[in-house]
Amino acid sequence: MPPIEATLALVNGTLIDGTGGKPLPDAVLLIDGERIVAVGSRAELAVPEGARMIDVQGDTILPGFINTHVHDAYDEERLETWAYEGVTTVRDEGLLYSSPTFTEALELRDAFAEEPRYARLLSAGYMLAPPEGYGGYYLESPEDARQKVAYGIEQGVDHVKFSLEDGYGMAQNLPVFTDEEVAAIVETAHAEGKLVSVHVTEAVYLEQALDAGVDDMAHIPGDHVSDELIERLIAEDIYVVPTLTVFEAYGALFGARSNLRRFAEAGVKIALGNDYTLVPQNDFEHFDLGMPMHEIRRMSEADLTPMQIIVSATRNAAHVCGLEAELGTLEPGKLADVLVVNGDPLADLEALTDVRLVVHGGVIIRE
Repeated sequence: MPPIEATLALVNGTLIDGTGGKPLPDAVLLIDGERIVAVGSRAELAVPEGARMIDVQGDTILPGFINTHVHDAYDEERLETWAYEGVTTVRDEGLLYSSPTFTEALELRDAFAEEPRYARLLSAGYMLAPPEGYGGYYLESPEDARQKVAYGIEQGVDHVKFSLEDGYGMAQNLPVFTDEEVAAIVETAHAEGKLVSVHVTEAVYLEQALDAGVDDMAHIPGDHVSDELIERLIAEDIYVVPTLTVFEAYGALFGARSNLRRFAEAGVKIALGNDYTLVPQNDFEHFDLGMPMHEIRRMSEADLTPMQIIVSATRNAAHVCGLEAELGTLEPGKLADVLVVNGDPLADLEALTDVRLVVHGGVIIRE
């Protein structure tokens, strides 16, 4: 076997690799350029000559976190703040009122990708909805859905997002997509290799979304979800992004948190996402720029363990973003997105706020 080449070595840390496996003490993580090339214990893995070595002094080495549900992310300051706090990838789930146009948003995403100090940005473009429904881009028929979904993919969206929502806040009796329209959205996206995320907050629409074959649930129902639907989520490997933060903001935390507890206990795959950034019409105290600790604390209150929460923000989040081959775990061949925190987040999740080092695509952006 040829000798390992590396430009950067992190040593003397406890490594949590994002898979949910047992932490590795006295770990060595070797990076060459933008990729991880080796992971192991200090006893079995030597630091190559010429590599820059950083002793993390017993602290915790993690994959960069991924927030799978944000909005208004087309902003340099926000992207820089996320990355600086260890959230190296974000998925924007739909342009909102204060956002740029569709074309401008995708141009900004591509321009921001050149700067390692900014979190990697994935874009759904607009959230799709029926006329006068909940969303930012209206589809008027199954055929219109096929055309407009195809157009968005042609323009370069990373994934497709649509809503199944008949009311929220003071808005009630909103129109909702038909089964035929939902099928047209999902079939068109999947034919082009794009994942589909659905906004859903009620169990009845969870069933409709499952019937259509979506890939992840943006939010979690706040009302009762049957055991049968939970079993389908598991059997069909559908991931759920609970966004407890937004349910709390609307005074509906109890039901959403109860469902999250049931989902997690049953084995539904959970991914981290908190929804709110600084959306002007949402005068809430719960938005987090950077590490979404409000969401993480609420997930903990739903009895998810620290390891489950970390996996939700790493491996599971990478899967939801369609990036599991590149991100989410600290394994050879993956992009080197790395977060080092002082202390042990398995003992105290608040350690996630005490950042020591951030590496993004092999570049140290905080030290």
